[in-house]
Amino acid sequence: MTGYISKREKRNFYFGLSGQNLVYSLIGSSFFSFFMTDIAVFPPLTVTVLVLIMKIWDGINDPIVGSWIDHHTFKNGEKLRPFLRYTPLPVGVFTVLLFIVFPSDKTWIKVAYFIIMYICWDLAYTFQDVSMWGITACVSPDSNERDTFVQWARTIGSSVFAVGSAGIPMVLEMAANALGRSLAFMTIVFAVIFGLGGAMMAIRCKEAQERIHPIPEERQQTLWESFKIVFSNKMLMLVTAANLLGAVGFGGNMVVYFFKYKIPADFLGENSIIGALGLTTLYGIITGLPGFIGMIFADKLKKWCKGYVNVLIMMQLFNLIVRIIAFFIGFEGNRLWLSLAIIGIGCIPMGASGIAQTSIFCDSIDYMEYKTGKRTEGITFSIQTSFTKISSGITLGLTTLALHLLHYTAVEDVPGAVFIGTQSAAFENWIWPLVILTPAAASLLYIIPLLFIRYTPEERRKVETELKRRREAAKKTAE
Repeated sequence: MTGYISKREKRNFYFGLSGQNLVYSLIGSSFFSFFMTDIAVFPPLTVTVLVLIMKIWDGINDPIVGSWIDHHTFKNGEKLRPFLRYTPLPVGVFTVLLFIVFPSDKTWIKVAYFIIMYICWDLAYTFQDVSMWGITACVSPDSNERDTFVQWARTIGSSVFAVGSAGIPMVLEMAANALGRSLAFMTIVFAVIFGLGGAMMAIRCKEAQERIHPIPEERQQTLWESFKIVFSNKMLMLVTAANLLGAVGFGGNMVVYFFKYKIPADFLGENSIIGALGLTTLYGIITGLPGFIGMIFADKLKKWCKGYVNVLIMMQLFNLIVRIIAFFIGFEGNRLWLSLAIIGIGCIPMGASGIAQTSIFCDSIDYMEYKTGKRTEGITFSIQTSFTKISSGITLGLTTLALHLLHYTAVEDVPGAVFIGTQSAAFENWIWPLVILTPAAASLLYIIPLLFIRYTPEERRKVETELKRRREAAKKTAE
């Protein structure tokens, strides 16, 4: 049977997911590192330490939240939807507070404020994100309908994140230059609009329904039991390992520094109000927009490659090849446009990455229920959320560590100013290789764990059939 999910339910969930991705586009993109180094003016080494603290907190916080969600049920029998109703407001408020640059000359006071705000934001966001993606595994007992729901959820969410993470910094910079206001002031304004505003949109996700419920006597009772089940989930662990290895591709976070210090201010014409952030947006459009093709044709890629695991391997190989080509083309003069176009072609299949991973995670939940009788939406997606944030933290930490090793010094933004030659010789020599080749190395490392996943379409159908039989039997017994 198909057709469990109504059109109204889909529209509301996709709208709410768009709001959540507007929030995350402020924090999960390269703008966040630029905010810390060039707007909050934390030294690069300080940012590296901050990232370490934040990701230790993520590693502790996320799995505990996921496990608690798994063995806790609200009075109405649901374990996920209530969080989609109550978490948006605190997420929005703490997003705004996080981007306030504390007015003090003492760095330790600014750092302490930042850490407190991040901890509060991250806790609220974790409850929301785990519940939001966890519910995708139980909106329908039909795996094909679920795959389609996940495909469009990831397509819409990723599209909004891509547009937001690329467009918001560009518009912010243009507004600051046009109005003569500081980037710090405009950042707070945009945090209110997109952070608080996006969070309020996210409340619409509560319209999604939980249609798969674990049998009460088979619900895991302890944190240890949840961890034991999830860490025996081979598919989840291997994809997670791939993401951690892929985190070494920190060059994407250095694009804004590349444009600020290596590309002439008049690259797009004299008197242009588009600066480094704007050029980074153009980079995001050229290299990211083709990924929408991969999102739309994700299902066809799955059929052509005989499964989403093979899709992930194919797209990483493609990215590896085109980045090596782009590196040798270079960036001098108009060569930059050609290099970006080549990378953009390589990003076409990469758009299906989030769809493929979420589908694999949903399959892994079904498989573990098949093997153990336990459903683990909460801790499974908390592990995904945790390691996604840890991966982004590794990427951000490597970025700021590289800046430190390259003897980077932030130079105050002045409209129309020329920053070429203001950085060290090490920065001048290494910024292009780091931007282009570290993602290529990450693609190579990403592939290795995926080679050990063995879950065929035939086995997937076998698992789905057996779970359907068990649920029907449990329903008859209850009646």
